[in-house]
Amino acid sequence: MEVKRAMAVEAEPVEGVPGVTIRWLWATKDGAPTFALRLFEVQPGASTPYHTHPYEHEIYVLSGRAQLRGETQEYPLDPGDTALVLPGEQHQLVNAGPDTLRFLCGIPLPRDSVGLTAQVSLYPLRQEHLNPAIDAAIDVWRSRGLDVAPGAMSTLIAGDDGVLWAGLRDAFAAVAAQGEAVMAVTVSNACPWPPQDRTP
Repeated sequence: MEVKRAMAVEAEPVEGVPGVTIRWLWATKDGAPTFALRLFEVQPGASTPYHTHPYEHEIYVLSGRAQLRGETQEYPLDPGDTALVLPGEQHQLVNAGPDTLRFLCGIPLPRDSVGLTAQVSLYPLRQEHLNPAIDAAIDVWRSRGLDVAPGAMSTLIAGDDGVLWAGLRDAFAAVAAQGEAVMAVTVSNACPWPPQDRTP
């Protein structure tokens, strides 16, 4: 177990983002195995970049006022408010007040990714039209940046393991929102797609 004072950790400027600093409170260098905890400080009139990434993060506002901007919505955040930004969501935090905005942000630490391929068969049940449910799943996979090859009986998807597993979960949620469904999935780390030539 370790303890430290957050303000004793060096504040580093965020490259290319004036008025924003980051303090890496806990990270790999501190022995954290899974998550990093960061303290951001955003000066009045400044903001984090509008960006996206393939991992989630959790935000907790310590002081100041923020405006959390997404693709379709904005949320005001005050001290004590928290937010979850899901993988692939566009987002930006803007200092919306006269004082320095301070917030904690937790992210998963980088890890070695594994390329996976999945063969997915979707069976919408008791639905007059099948295509809307199947198209909803394909839209989710493509929006996550996965390689997608629809077929007559199944669809192949491929990509980073974390993104692929999250894409399967979110695609099933999109299909299930339209009615009952069965999704059969076969996953492999040994069958790359697109197929690679293995001839000597």
